[in-house]
Amino acid sequence: MRLVGIKRLLAAVATFQASVLANNTTTSTTKVSTLSKRDVSVNDVLNYKSALLLIDGMETSCECALIDSGSGFVAASCLQFSGTKVDMTQTYELAIKMGSGSSPTITQTISAITVHPNYDSSTLLNNLAVVQFGDQSDIGWQNYIGIDPSEWSDLYFIRRSLENVPSLTWNNVIAYSSTDTPDKCLNSSAAYAANPDDFLCNYAATLSIMNQDCKVPYGTVFAAIQPSDIATVALHSHSAVYGDSMCSQETKLHYYTLLRNYLAWAATVINRSIGGFALNSSYSFTPDSSYAMKSASSGTVSGVDVFY
Repeated sequence: MRLVGIKRLLAAVATFQASVLANNTTTSTTKVSTLSKRDVSVNDVLNYKSALLLIDGMETSCECALIDSGSGFVAASCLQFSGTKVDMTQTYELAIKMGSGSSPTITQTISAITVHPNYDSSTLLNNLAVVQFGDQSDIGWQNYIGIDPSEWSDLYFIRRSLENVPSLTWNNVIAYSSTDTPDKCLNSSAAYAANPDDFLCNYAATLSIMNQDCKVPYGTVFAAIQPSDIATVALHSHSAVYGDSMCSQETKLHYYTLLRNYLAWAATVINRSIGGFALNSSYSFTPDSSYAMKSASSGTVSGVDVFY
């Protein structure tokens, strides 16, 4: 098995409401309470504020799951590292689409990046980082992250991309709907095998906008919560390829990190509450601010290359 970085592919080729309370104490768990459903259409993913990571002014294939107007999750493997630390000599920005249709797009320079303390670049466990941007003292809006998988009647895998970076014009959103988990997922990723409840996995891919011979994974996953709600639930982490290229015709499986268990950790990073969403008012969820996936071997899957 080998690890291959692809998250900067585009740049290289193209030159809901539960309250997760943030605090500065040493408490290892944070209580999450639930609130009843919001008045949002289950099909209205396009109305969600969404974001794409830019590095040094160039588009990447990495999406950001926005937490609120000043923070979001990205895959840690999307970032540039110098040794074990993020290389902050790079300029990291987000292109943020503020909604559907003619809603404006803004760019925000990322001012702080906190990688999960248990991120393992060799296994891609805990492949998340929290990015912060804008005025941290003036949070104007909040997105919601699904916390109860039993309510997720459908999953929407979403791929966003920019048609033109300087003008901030977007290509059409590509979406795929599925709740299927292939049996092969378990045998193709050591990280998934050790932590099946922390990932979504499927075969679904879409044609790359840069190379029509290549199929790439989706970026963000939303859950439909019937009858009228949608919440962000996962970000792409890595892909297992039975071959040597994302452009090969061999079997590929794509893995997405579920965000729910990382809400308490993220809340301590940004020092404020995070919106989690469950429709069932009796649902109780207690994430741990020190949560980390179980360890996994980095070299146990024969014949598989891992792309991230």
